[in-house]
Amino acid sequence: MRVLFVENHDSFSLNVVDALPVDRQDVVLRPGREVARDLGSLDGVDLVVVGPGPTDPARAGIVGVVQSAVLRRLPLLGICLGHQALGLAFGAKLIRVAPVHGKQSAITFSRSRLFPSFVGRQTMMRYHSLALTGIAAPLHIIAQTDDGIAMAVEHESLPMAGLQFHPDSFASPRGKELIANFFECLK
Repeated sequence: MRVLFVENHDSFSLNVVDALPVDRQDVVLRPGREVARDLGSLDGVDLVVVGPGPTDPARAGIVGVVQSAVLRRLPLLGICLGHQALGLAFGAKLIRVAPVHGKQSAITFSRSRLFPSFVGRQTMMRYHSLALTGIAAPLHIIAQTDDGIAMAVEHESLPMAGLQFHPDSFASPRGKELIANFFECLK
């Protein structure tokens, strides 16, 4: 499986790459702005992972990358900034929330087709001050905090999901398993 990792100048990027259940040699790492300028970068890959980053998806220029993946029907996993880009690509809005940087949170998962092993409360590490709101079909929320902040979304029919939290963090005990669950659902 050839994976395009859309890197957005984040210190956690290589943690995410290391958490992917594929050989490192099968991961093509490209800067988000470069992919946005050359959407042909999506040709010839089997899956896109849009990584975290320090800005918002519009300023990072990656919403169009997600839209292009949708047109190609490519499986896509968005993490943090990538989760937000997925939401914006399908009409959700982005709002400021109280910053949660380096904090573990209890997140409640509902049943999901892309993460079938995750139902109920899980502990995950968060690093964000923006969150999606106004999430509507074809996306639906599959995980949220106790105070109602969307922590994970999935597309109702396409193999696309977003995670606001960081499954790559050592403080997300089942994070690597969560990522592996997504990849397994694509087989």
